[in-house]
Amino acid sequence: MISKKKLILFEKLIEYRFKNIKLLEQSLTHPSYLKDICVNEKNSNQFERFEFLGDRVLGLSIASMLFNKNIKHDEGDLSKKYSYLVQKSFLYKISQKLLIKDYVLYNFKKNNKKMIISICSDTVESIIGAIFIDGGYQSSYRFIKKFWSEYLDVQISKTEDPKTILQELSQQKLKKLPEYKLINRTGPAHSPVFTVLLNVLDIKKIKAEGLSIREAEKKAATQALKLINEKKITKN
Repeated sequence: MISKKKLILFEKLIEYRFKNIKLLEQSLTHPSYLKDICVNEKNSNQFERFEFLGDRVLGLSIASMLFNKNIKHDEGDLSKKYSYLVQKSFLYKISQKLLIKDYVLYNFKKNNKKMIISICSDTVESIIGAIFIDGGYQSSYRFIKKFWSEYLDVQISKTEDPKTILQELSQQKLKKLPEYKLINRTGPAHSPVFTVLLNVLDIKKIKAEGLSIREAEKKAATQALKLINEKKITKN
């Protein structure tokens, strides 16, 4: 349980005051923590539900901000910036600004950096979901705008993630999108590992794992690009 004093401090940090502060506490309570204290996760934890909602609210908000701010950019440029601003590594960057690691309740080894990054990134989306439930879209939009605005002008060259590059290459070569397929999910409900299969161009099918489907797909795309570079396949 998070103390009321600590929750109030976090409200000041994010500059949003909850009508129902219980929502904030739930958004900061990772399922691994409840499992550790033998609480019925299914009935008491809302973290993953908030995360699911927050992911969609974040996506719509960032898309809207980019659309309005970058009036001269086409769909391709907007997509590249969008992908950069919602990816897990960027969410972790936001979590560091919010000092989330000092507030979120979880039960993993402190030196497990990969898991900590995943938990903190997911918590950002969980908080957004909680704000949306508590105060509606405008409140969550203001929160996102406050912490993402300074990055909306990021150089496009820095936002080209491997999935975007691979998609453009595949479309130009074969007029066909890469095919990602989820083939396995292992691990506990609060910490799943996803395995995806990628089929693209004329290279062999590639398997990759990640703590999210998005991460697994990104790793698979990175592997594909490495093989493509070795084969000297170009966009022309």
